[in-house]
Amino acid sequence: MGETLRIEEAPLTGDDIALLRRCSRGKTLALIACLFIFLLLVSMTLLVAVLAVSEWRSLRGADGVMLLLVVVGAGVGVAFFGRRLLRVPRAWRSVARALKGRAPKQIVSGHLTGFGPGERPGITYVFGDQRVDVALPFWNEVTSDTRSGARPADAVALTDLPVRLHVLPLLPDAPGLLLRVDYPMSGQAWTSLEEISDADRESVRREERGVRKFFLLAALAPLAVSLFVPPVILLAAVLALMGLVLGMRSPRLKRARHKQGVRGVVEEVVTYRLRTPNSLTVSLAHNYRVGGVMYRVDHLGPAALPGQRVEFEYVDAGALGQRELSFRIEDQPAMTL
Repeated sequence: MGETLRIEEAPLTGDDIALLRRCSRGKTLALIACLFIFLLLVSMTLLVAVLAVSEWRSLRGADGVMLLLVVVGAGVGVAFFGRRLLRVPRAWRSVARALKGRAPKQIVSGHLTGFGPGERPGITYVFGDQRVDVALPFWNEVTSDTRSGARPADAVALTDLPVRLHVLPLLPDAPGLLLRVDYPMSGQAWTSLEEISDADRESVRREERGVRKFFLLAALAPLAVSLFVPPVILLAAVLALMGLVLGMRSPRLKRARHKQGVRGVVEEVVTYRLRTPNSLTVSLAHNYRVGGVMYRVDHLGPAALPGQRVEFEYVDAGALGQRELSFRIEDQPAMTL
């Protein structure tokens, strides 16, 4: 038997607009970088084409094949970045209207029977035989195309419950942006706002010093080996540099004045795999929905599960992003961040 969904429109709240503003932060620089790469590829394509036409008589077979491959590769890049740039003006207009409170959101209500990663970047809510695909803030491209972004490695949630999805449609042919989700227990979550204490700063500084000490000690082994194999000293230098950088004082904590606390039942867990550039290292980014709101919490140890109660604190330093101070699953010791 199919589940009947109820869809109604409602104005954006102050929290919705604040979330959308945070999602849009820094996108201008990304657009400039995209435009620069597009123009660079166009210039490269034109330059290679002109050279090929003017020097075609002197080209050998291998040179011609190489030029053809360069033109094809640059052309593919031009098409990719050009398509993204063409969608930006319409997406930005939609975001601008929403930031001014002129675009309504949709509230989709139904009995949730399934939840998981979507076929495209984003997640899917299942209501009987009906599916609702949505884009997640910070993980999908909000100011260009919500169909682009990162795809979750795993997504689980409490199901067999009535829920209300707050979705902001940005483009007619793309998934809407998920602002919040109301579960039956969402109203029981607890939040707080307090000034950051000296103890909080000292705790974070102690962790930073621990990270620095770990990498500096790790650098001693390749440093000793470099006495016999000189090139290995480069590895020691890299480890020492990582220790100095990662052990620096957190700019987020310097800038922030207040910390925010959250405590409640985990309603959803969405996990992403993040790969470090030029490295095989993979880390997990856990996103927990508590009280209807999604929070990204980076921590070591196992992830919390839907239905468990968690408690964590973080600071929001504006453009510098969020920095977790503590994370704890109920009846378990606090985890290292």
